[in-house]
Amino acid sequence: MRAVQLEYYENYPSSLVASNLLSVPAGLAVGLMVLAQLGTWAWVGYLAFWLLTMASVLAFACTRCYYYGKTCGAAPFGKLAALFFKKRAEEEFGVATSYKATTLLLLASFPLPILGGIASLIVGFSLYRLLLFLVLIGLTAIGFVRRPRLCSHCKQAESGRCMMAPRRSDI
Repeated sequence: MRAVQLEYYENYPSSLVASNLLSVPAGLAVGLMVLAQLGTWAWVGYLAFWLLTMASVLAFACTRCYYYGKTCGAAPFGKLAALFFKKRAEEEFGVATSYKATTLLLLASFPLPILGGIASLIVGFSLYRLLLFLVLIGLTAIGFVRRPRLCSHCKQAESGRCMMAPRRSDI
């Protein structure tokens, strides 16, 4: 079997960035619509949690990333981090306690709209709720399908520091 030679991007191509830039707010919007079926408390609480999570990502992950101040696959995060936070040591990416806490926030925020969608369907089934839930599942699936294309070209994958990046055997 021949080894795969990957190209690691200095700056991500605008086509990948644009598609990610569109999919993140679309997923958030649909997730909030799903949670709104449970009540104002659910979508407002999730939005506050999501904003806290994104601020944590910018402050504790993006500041340690190779793409700090650059165009990364996660859309504007590298450039946004440079606007608001000082650069941190790249060798701490993936290992610093604050980075690990940020990862836990991300992992906790991901399933909440899906769990909310299931709860919403149980509490009061309707075709509208089912449609919203299916759109959310579809957007989630698209994210999983796109991940290897984004992450396999990341400089953090090259360094082996990113847990999201596929290993060479995964490609």
